[in-house]
Amino acid sequence: MRNYKSMYFIKIFTILFSLSLIIFLSFCAFAQEEKKEAEESVVNIEANNVTYDKSTDKMIFEGNVIITQEDITLTAREADFDVDKKIGQIKGDIKLVQSDITITGETLEAFLNDKKYVFQEKVILIQERKDKEEKEDNIVWNCNMLEIFTDTRDLTATGEVKIFKKDYIITAEKAIYNDKEQKIDLIGKVRIEEKEGGRWITGDKAIFYIETERLEVEGNVQSGIKLD
Repeated sequence: MRNYKSMYFIKIFTILFSLSLIIFLSFCAFAQEEKKEAEESVVNIEANNVTYDKSTDKMIFEGNVIITQEDITLTAREADFDVDKKIGQIKGDIKLVQSDITITGETLEAFLNDKKYVFQEKVILIQERKDKEEKEDNIVWNCNMLEIFTDTRDLTATGEVKIFKKDYIITAEKAIYNDKEQKIDLIGKVRIEEKEGGRWITGDKAIFYIETERLEVEGNVQSGIKLD
């Protein structure tokens, strides 16, 4: 009987110890991940001058503003930040660089916690790319407003959207780029035109697959071919 109780106690103790160990290791892994994310989320801001208004909890940076967050570098003339909300209003010679992406615009609203940047007025985005033969195949976006999430690199362009890609000129009212799937969803007054071939196609909506240059168009589709 004693041996049975002893074995039962050892069994229960082993189970409890194993559970405790699993919980402890899970907590450690979670803590490490939290620490890593916290380290990656640090934002550094440099400028010639800074003013802090405690009553509104705002910081105003002026002159040669440089903002860095992970792999992003943002430069501008002025930046007005709500310290509590981590939201900034930025203007003047705005330029954001992230790896192979460069974006310029007249004004910018930066949501640092969400890693979301909303550019407005004369927005130009350049995606540096190469084709299968390692030749330059950049994509240049022009639009009135552009919203980009720098963690996923997904973006939405609206307002007189015009996209230039080596052999094509694409226009639409709205364009949604999915970086993972390497595709662009085009909405409203879509037109895709070959720069040299003279072929074009229009429609209400389209999907352009960047890697294969495959195109799907739907809604009031029209197409034309320029004859020799």
